[in-house]
Amino acid sequence: MLKVVNLECHRSDEVIFKDLNFKIDRGDNLEIIGSNGSGKTTVLRLLLGLIPSFSGEIHWSTSQDSSKSEENYTSCFYQGHQIGIKPLLTAYENLKFSTSGFNSSDDEIALVAKRVGIEGFLNRRSSDLSAGQKKRIAIGRWLLKDFNLYLLDEPFTALDDKGVKLIEDIIAEMNSRGSSFLITGHRPSRLKSHKIYLDQKNER
Repeated sequence: MLKVVNLECHRSDEVIFKDLNFKIDRGDNLEIIGSNGSGKTTVLRLLLGLIPSFSGEIHWSTSQDSSKSEENYTSCFYQGHQIGIKPLLTAYENLKFSTSGFNSSDDEIALVAKRVGIEGFLNRRSSDLSAGQKKRIAIGRWLLKDFNLYLLDEPFTALDDKGVKLIEDIIAEMNSRGSSFLITGHRPSRLKSHKIYLDQKNER
């Protein structure tokens, strides 16, 4: 599905990371782990074509030139640090009017809300919800449409133990349907995944 060869990125004259190699097959998970400033978010932005200047190769299954293929990006779901929950919208509206929720029925949204534990406050304005509850809305958007690859920047942040277990269960469930996940974090999770430690690479 995705193969990265000798990826290297610079910021000004500083090397953020180099010699980054990995591949992700259908149903696989990859974790990129590192401290603040180690380049975790930069990797995701490179894959999405948001940073045009880099060395190395990014090969998608649909194209040998990921930076020019829109088809690659429409098969991906991206969730950054800012999870995109609109504070003036209700939890229901945030699900319904998200990119993945446009064609979802009320019954489908109700099922997703129950799955992620927000069925009790679908009609509450998101500004009144906790950080963890907002994160559960974001998790719900993963389930409204199946994507080939999910790129998630620190998805375990602001979640309690139950929320962490929820993500682990949902990713395992979606892996079984063929979806793959590339996630970043400050420490490794309990997911079945290949793990890359950016801090160790940058110390070379």
